[in-house]
Amino acid sequence: MKVGFIGAGKIGTGLGILLSHSSIKVSGYLSRSVNSSLNASSLTNSAAFSKYEDIINASDAIIISTKDDCIKSIVEEIIKYKSIINNKIFVLLSGSISIDVLKPLKEYGHTMIMHPVQTCPSIEAAVSLLPESYFTIEGDDIAVNAGINIVKEIGAKPIVIDGINKPLYHAACVMASNYLVTLIKAADELLKASGFPFDKHPDLLLPLINGTLKNISERGCDASLSGPIARCDIETVKKHVENINDDEILKLYKAMGNATIKFFKNPCEKKIAELEEIFNE
Repeated sequence: MKVGFIGAGKIGTGLGILLSHSSIKVSGYLSRSVNSSLNASSLTNSAAFSKYEDIINASDAIIISTKDDCIKSIVEEIIKYKSIINNKIFVLLSGSISIDVLKPLKEYGHTMIMHPVQTCPSIEAAVSLLPESYFTIEGDDIAVNAGINIVKEIGAKPIVIDGINKPLYHAACVMASNYLVTLIKAADELLKASGFPFDKHPDLLLPLINGTLKNISERGCDASLSGPIARCDIETVKKHVENINDDEILKLYKAMGNATIKFFKNPCEKKIAELEEIFNE
């Protein structure tokens, strides 16, 4: 199988690098930025294309690895080449968009979404993290089989899905990744406000974060909650609220406290009302 990429961003380039070391051949990259396509092609020992016709002819599968708002116009460009797209496989890497955006191509070829459930802020991160990740795959049988093969070739884990609520699925990914970064940033700001020498020890919370993730991995969320709410330690929670002076962080603390009460069974049911009063005042 020969795989081409439309878009030479971090994930597309990282995935291409991984595939270039597999039995799958990377045909090359087509990008609005000539420099990006040249860089990606040099890293994957493949071609830098300047025309849709050329990348279509050179590829069995074409992975569209661009921003979601570019996909519709790319599909419109591809469909101009009806005579050469028969039986080609067209792939999106998006987690939030519906596969219906590829519907115009389905009459001529095969379509799927192959979403890496991973955060890749750089090409290097993509190369390192994608082989450890799940990829959700959705599409017709021929495309899905190709997707499973691609994912397994880089050492990652495929999960075939169908008919799920994509916005909710993607919101879950955003909360687990993007909002986790925001939450840890807020915790860092509280450390700084406390007078802790953050500039000397900016990694103070990392072992705690990693320990929490390890517990979740081994025991699940329900068995991993600890801290003052799990103990119904009202006085500690009160002290937190009294000492957080940043309004936005205080709102976040209270919102997370309310969510914790909602999602986890508490051994001190009689104190729930008191906790709710603190978080909602």
